[in-house]
Amino acid sequence: MMQQEYKQLDMRYEEAELRSKRKNQSWIDRTWTFFSSVKVGLWLIGLIIIASGVGTIFPQEMYIPQAVPPEEFYGKEYGTAGEIYYALGFHNLFESWWYIGLITLLLLSIIIVSIDRFFPLYRALKKQPVIQSDRFMGGQRFGAEATGTVKQIDAIEPLLKKKGYKIRRQDGALLAEKQRFGRWGPYINHIGLVLFFGGAMLRIVPGMHEDELMWIREGETLPVEATDNKYYLENNSFNIEFYDPAKEPEKFREALKRAGGSVPKNYDTQMTLYKKTGMTEDFKPKLEKVKSGETAVNQPFEFGNYQVFQEQYAADPEFKTMSFNIENQKTGKVVDTIKVDLRNPQETYKLKNGYDVELKDFLPDFVVKDGKPTTNSSRPVNPAFVFTIKSPEHPKGERSLIGIKLNVGGDENQYKMGFAGTELSNISGVRIKKDLTLPFLFAGGMIFMVGLLLGMYWPHRRLWLKERNGQINIAGFTNKNALGLQKEVNLALTEVGLPQLEDRQKLREEGEMK
Repeated sequence: MMQQEYKQLDMRYEEAELRSKRKNQSWIDRTWTFFSSVKVGLWLIGLIIIASGVGTIFPQEMYIPQAVPPEEFYGKEYGTAGEIYYALGFHNLFESWWYIGLITLLLLSIIIVSIDRFFPLYRALKKQPVIQSDRFMGGQRFGAEATGTVKQIDAIEPLLKKKGYKIRRQDGALLAEKQRFGRWGPYINHIGLVLFFGGAMLRIVPGMHEDELMWIREGETLPVEATDNKYYLENNSFNIEFYDPAKEPEKFREALKRAGGSVPKNYDTQMTLYKKTGMTEDFKPKLEKVKSGETAVNQPFEFGNYQVFQEQYAADPEFKTMSFNIENQKTGKVVDTIKVDLRNPQETYKLKNGYDVELKDFLPDFVVKDGKPTTNSSRPVNPAFVFTIKSPEHPKGERSLIGIKLNVGGDENQYKMGFAGTELSNISGVRIKKDLTLPFLFAGGMIFMVGLLLGMYWPHRRLWLKERNGQINIAGFTNKNALGLQKEVNLALTEVGLPQLEDRQKLREEGEMK
């Protein structure tokens, strides 16, 4: 009879009334119910995981070469798939409004789920009575009944205390409780998730997260945009070391040969950090030296909340200066030599004996398009120049176009320009990073793990005993590890002459099978 009538109570929230379970709901209650649904939370988590996976198919925009526009890079590098990827906005996926929106909805769901369940559960556990109803006692999974006296209940109290149970008594009845804190594990998990995802959302807040790839030539000093141009970095020198197959163990030589060409072993940039203190009269920044150091692979150069990581380098050095001879083509005599700084070329170069050279046009990356000379980019990778040479014989000047393997118009002139030498500079690619969200991510992860451990390894166990008319009714509860509760409590029950706990759910299932 007992087995047939047994109906186990849902003890997840101690039968507390949840707002999401109300029958007569307003539109606010319906919204609350929607976001408090575990299914909704799981769907949101699934969508975020899928979206995050899509964002890793191709590199995000911040990681592509800055010299190539994103709209060109993805199509050129990955074909039609790359063009679709860019068109759909996946190149900036983690900063997109819809991705941030998914995280916001998940945070809202976690917060509402926690509030919906935490406070009713807290009130129910804090005010739980020692003497429970017969319905409550009979609705627990574990229980037993026997003839007995209050003295047996008194005798079991010290035995349960030795096992770590807290005891409450009322009118001879007993409530023994252990490890209630284990019930808060899921809610601690929620706090960790809120901190973690909240920290991820903070990355869109100005000043919380910065990530900038900066290309800087040797000898060049550039403002750091991530610091709102308050700091400047100077590339003192770039150093690179390559593997020498002859010096490497035999097992690595074949791999180095397959790689083809030179394989970098290590590379670093010696740099100096400056702080902007004002502006000069000619509107140039006044810089004050802060510190010097280096950034190497996995060894950042740090200042304040910023880290400078050595990330890339240009495979081919860039032209820094070019020198030209001004030569009399009739006599073969060199009149003078000029040096052009390709980063800051002058308009006029004054020479001796009344000679001048004017730079009329500078094409850093020379190409011919539609029959006209132009430049592909601002980087001096294939520089060309239009010069006018003014001499006593030709005060109005003689014009010529000169570049690498290029000298147009010079044959008819009395004076011509000729290459006299070049200086090259390496280009270092460093990533400037600032991340004030890391403490939130770290704290969220740690709190989540604490909640996970509490929920997994500390089950909430309770035992109720009450005597009425010479009959003792016993009920037991645990949210995990049912066998552990039985083994722990049955020893104490047997010692005072009371029957052991029965697993009513198991008995009912066995009865149904028969």
